[in-house]
Amino acid sequence: MPSLAADPRHTHLLTVLPPLLTRSCPPRAGGYGGAWEIRLTHAEAEEVGGLDLLRSAMRAAARSLGWRFETYGMATHDGVIVGIVDRRPVPQEFTGEVERVWLPRMRTAVETVEQHRADASQRVASGSVSAATREFRAALTGR
Repeated sequence: MPSLAADPRHTHLLTVLPPLLTRSCPPRAGGYGGAWEIRLTHAEAEEVGGLDLLRSAMRAAARSLGWRFETYGMATHDGVIVGIVDRRPVPQEFTGEVERVWLPRMRTAVETVEQHRADASQRVASGSVSAATREFRAALTGR
């Protein structure tokens, strides 16, 4: 089986992903506390090289940022879910900043889901999976 890293789509993803992963980290947290997830249609996932290639590129991008990480991914009936989480211990000087950012993000995510269920509307919260997916699509096309 040929190396995934030799695929030109992998190389392109390595130019696109590091800035997106970096932006997932809380500001002023020294690059710690990053977590990023996107959801693509099956056709979009195949266009970027498939789930395995996407996860491989995410791992390479995270390594370039010094992350110790976990990736996850799965195909569902609706599409593909893929993500990465920086698992490095957060140094004490950045712990407060990470908590200051992540606690409200989690609260917003829960409130957005609850509101979506209540009125069947679609909202895109800053830092949400929908926002990350939209940003990823734009970065792929250079927009």
